[in-house]
Amino acid sequence: MVEHNQHEVSGSASGQAGFIAGTMQLLTRITCWRPWLTIGIVAVVTTVLSVISIQGLKFKTNRSDLIDPAAPYQQRWLRYTEKFGDDADVVLVVEGRGAADVAPVVQLLGEKLESQPELFERVLYQDQNTELRRKGLQYLKPADLEQAQSLLQMYGPVLSGHWERAGIESYAQRLSEYIQLCTRDNATDDLAAAIAQTQRFSASLGQFLQQPGDFQSPWPEVVSPSAFPQAQANQSNSLLVDGGRMGFVLAIVRDLSGNFSGQSAGLNRLREIVRDVQNSAPAVHIGLTGVPILEADEMAQSQSDMTMSSIVSAVGVAIILLLGLRGFRHPLIAMVMLAVGILWSLAFTYFTVGHLNILSVSFAAILIGMGIDFSVHFISHYVHQRRSGIALKPALVETAGELGLGILTAAITTTLAFLCAMFTDFLGIVELGLIAGGGVLICAVATILVLPPLLAIADKNIDGRTIPTPFAGTPLRLLIRDYPRLVTVGSLLLILAIGSQAFELRNGRVVSRVRYDYNLLNLQGEGLESVELQHRISEATNGSLLYAVSLADSPEQARLMKEKFLELPTVSRVEELASALPPFPAAETNLLVRSIHAQLGQLKPGGEETAPINPAAVGQALERLHTTLKELPEPNAQRAAGILDQVLNGLEQMPLEYQVQLLTGYQQGMKVSLQRQFEMLAEVSQPEPVGPADFPEAVRSRFISDEGDWLLRIYPVQEIWDEAPLRDFVTTLRTVDPEVTGTPVQNLEAAMQIERSYRDAACYAFVAIILILLMNTLSSGVLMFAFTAAAGAAAFAMWLIGERTDPLPVLYVAVVVSLVVALLFDRRGFLEAVLAFLPPMAGMLLLFGILSMLDIDLNPANLIVLPLILGMGVDSGVYVIHNYRTQSGRYEMSSATMNAVVLTSVTSIMGFGSMILAAHRGLVSLGLVLVVGLSCSLFISMVLLPSILSWMTRNRPPQSSPLIVDEADDELPIVPMKPAGPAKIIA
Repeated sequence: MVEHNQHEVSGSASGQAGFIAGTMQLLTRITCWRPWLTIGIVAVVTTVLSVISIQGLKFKTNRSDLIDPAAPYQQRWLRYTEKFGDDADVVLVVEGRGAADVAPVVQLLGEKLESQPELFERVLYQDQNTELRRKGLQYLKPADLEQAQSLLQMYGPVLSGHWERAGIESYAQRLSEYIQLCTRDNATDDLAAAIAQTQRFSASLGQFLQQPGDFQSPWPEVVSPSAFPQAQANQSNSLLVDGGRMGFVLAIVRDLSGNFSGQSAGLNRLREIVRDVQNSAPAVHIGLTGVPILEADEMAQSQSDMTMSSIVSAVGVAIILLLGLRGFRHPLIAMVMLAVGILWSLAFTYFTVGHLNILSVSFAAILIGMGIDFSVHFISHYVHQRRSGIALKPALVETAGELGLGILTAAITTTLAFLCAMFTDFLGIVELGLIAGGGVLICAVATILVLPPLLAIADKNIDGRTIPTPFAGTPLRLLIRDYPRLVTVGSLLLILAIGSQAFELRNGRVVSRVRYDYNLLNLQGEGLESVELQHRISEATNGSLLYAVSLADSPEQARLMKEKFLELPTVSRVEELASALPPFPAAETNLLVRSIHAQLGQLKPGGEETAPINPAAVGQALERLHTTLKELPEPNAQRAAGILDQVLNGLEQMPLEYQVQLLTGYQQGMKVSLQRQFEMLAEVSQPEPVGPADFPEAVRSRFISDEGDWLLRIYPVQEIWDEAPLRDFVTTLRTVDPEVTGTPVQNLEAAMQIERSYRDAACYAFVAIILILLMNTLSSGVLMFAFTAAAGAAAFAMWLIGERTDPLPVLYVAVVVSLVVALLFDRRGFLEAVLAFLPPMAGMLLLFGILSMLDIDLNPANLIVLPLILGMGVDSGVYVIHNYRTQSGRYEMSSATMNAVVLTSVTSIMGFGSMILAAHRGLVSLGLVLVVGLSCSLFISMVLLPSILSWMTRNRPPQSSPLIVDEADDELPIVPMKPAGPAKIIA
């Protein structure tokens, strides 16, 4: 049991209250002196500020705008986008029964997009490597080129126009002579090749005689198709997958700036094209996906949901105020004040930040739930004053003075909770914290400047005793007053039982059961086509549409990096253009290719001309070839001789005219097939070295920058929307290239930064709120000593840790030292600060326990609850502690405080709870978590905290001249803090 003189420990608080009360009363007298004039000035100022801000405020809808450009991973992304642009591919997906249905639709979509270059660029839907095919010989090995050159030299007379040498008689005669020459010179390899060539010729001729419609070329291939490497300009050029049942068209939409509705001229036109083609091709299904579509769908859905939520929350808040204040006039005044506060906040945003991003655009919804709180407290206390018989303006002045410190403390603590986000690394959270924090403070200012003159006008001729009695919560107040110990113990047991569900013992460590979900697809609305298509593409291709990006300085480096990436277990494939270049240096192949090109350039037509044939001469030539083969011991030679023997026997049995007809047809086929082979070689024999300019623009611009950087796209073996595979994928890639970037890296780093930023914001808010509460509760001497000691300890800690950039450890040291000093020298002030902080802290424990029980994860959308619950929860604690400090004897929460705290909490719950009606799962989770968190804080503020205070003060003697005047069940919630008699506090 420790006794304190309240006069001594409350000096600082009394001084602060006196100054703030006087200031608030002066402002109220000024604004209510000529209320219509005040409202007129407010209306003019609000109109001017609204016009300026609405016309000048910009909107940033790019996700990159949320990230600090100084962050290392963002700098790598910006360097990449500077070279290749920041526009990702829109993917048009065509699904059908097979290639016959899908391919024509893919072609049609691609052509339609290509016809509108002002809206779409880099359209890719078919193999466009014409220039590379014209230089196909450059992909051959030098040895293959030398062999081709040698064969063409043998065909030299034919190339120069002597097509008679490509006939049956001439070919058989030359084969016979060549075999005899190889036998005489003992050229074993050349003999084997000649025998193989003869075998092919014999088989071709024999097959044709049996089936004249089935001609097979007897000529050896100058270049075998197998000699060409399987190099393509882009591995994904085969845009049909899953056996042709799924096809793709890739394109870049030029205008994606759009707005918060998720629409743009390019996307709107794209959807029109898809609808038109879909109507003309009902046998297939056409869908849109890709990062731009996912983001646009998310933006459109969240914007629609936020609009609906704002309307529902505004209507809901108004209804709650109507029920809580039991009237129409005062709720309407509160909503007018809130509208003014929001418009002023919009102007504040324009002058400080200059724009809204996809996070900070939600500030209006936040202020609807939080900005109304101050007016609720003001109106509740004002109504009590009027019902007590005090006149209109004196009641307004008294209310402003008595609530000044409470409103100011609550506004500052909530504002600081938001402003602490400015110390984080995530730019989107920094801007949201500044705008929302400034907006809360502006709403508090609007409460003091706008609400009193509005009440002065509205209630000018109203008898205060006729104003409806607000909600008082009498049964709950009586239960807490009569059974404080039972309520306290029961509440603590409930909190511990539920809160313990948030943790588990794992590997000897206590860890949280509530996990952080990195998967951005889980934030999208269920049934969204772009999301479903992502899953179907992943199943059809056994991969992901997401890819990481690595940059190489040269084609050689790109090929080397590709090999290293493919060795990683998390990588399925790598797309790049370096492998599409010839594998051999031009110095080794160019002269050979030029020689072949020159030889083929001598090609004279004539292969298709029909020349008369002499069956007897042909028979003699074939007979000589047969004899030559029969003399050889090689099995292949004997097999060829056997076929020729059958051919000769067959010809002898045919009529002469039929012989001529058959032999003429076969000889014509020989000449045509040889000419076609020469022409095909000529088509791929362009000698100019292959370079980047030979790749199609739609491909080249994706993989080669104007500065000569070679891009690699690295695809994962599985979907990487979840944290574990995403982290593994990025981590392994960095073992090859620490500078790797791309959407997966951005997703991982941004999600980690959001998590870290909100956590840090909550920590900063914790520190700031503790310090503000100590300033509000400690005596001036102890406060000065505590902050001096804290500053010294912080300086010493900074000296110890050296150049560490994280200031949180230093701030923790300052807070701990401040609390220790407060505990040692001003236990009452320390206890009041701790109890004021009980609602957010115990409420947070309850929240995490309930989230664990309901299996609800934290995610990038709802993680903002950490600083929000701290800032909003402490407000109720501040009002309850201020109410406690105005009383003597056993504490009982006043009806006005009960009404105000319940209404402010319920309106906030309604404001954020309206998001549960959204289709966007991120907004649903945000609304649900905030509803649970605010409800938990409300429970602590209305049940546990009053019961603890009532139990603590069970032996506190009543004041001889009590500060509180009881009327029925109503007590004044807050009066100016003045020195009271001695009090006993349980230590």
